Amino acid sequence: MEIKGNILKGVDGLFMRFGLKSITMDDIASKLSMSKKTIYQYFKDKDSLVSEFVKGFLDQQKIELLKIRKESKDVIEELVKTSEYLKTTVCNVNPVVLLDLRKYHPAAWKIFQDHKKEFIQNHISETLRNGMFDGYFRKNMNVKIISRMRIEQIEQGYNPDIFPVEEFPSSDVQIQLFDHFVYGICTLKGHQLLNQYHKIED
Repeated sequence: MEIKGNILKGVDGLFMRFGLKSITMDDIASKLSMSKKTIYQYFKDKDSLVSEFVKGFLDQQKIELLKIRKESKDVIEELVKTSEYLKTTVCNVNPVVLLDLRKYHPAAWKIFQDHKKEFIQNHISETLRNGMFDGYFRKNMNVKIISRMRIEQIEQGYNPDIFPVEEFPSSDVQIQLFDHFVYGICTLKGHQLLNQYHKIED
């Protein structure tokens, strides 16, 4: 299992930097300094490798987001910490990854879609409800609409037709979208606390 874990860890940089389609099993073997035969002992084909990679990435994301919520004093601190987490993970994903996933790896795409519907949407909805209850978020929001809007906002941020990478780095786009979302849902009380956290960080 250690070898399998090393393979999944090794493809992370390749997939996230160059996308899925352009990386071959030969590239992976060369990167890891091992034979393709060894890789095929753990993954029957590239599809299965991509699926397990995506599942591992999303499982880790779930762990990190739940940890942030548990360790945050309030929902505003949770948003600030989530923003920092996004800067080091999601924001660095090459936009072509989602396009490749959808077009060439349907099984892995389903894993991503299920994660989005079963965890991300519920996680965002719970965050919204907690913030509304504490008076940090506007109480006139429709949680179902806003949570779905936020998910689509993230995906659209990776759409090269809207934000060409050569003009709009993915990290800049995602942070701008996140800040737009956060300031749009906050009450005056939420804005004041959010600004306090930003000053502390500075």
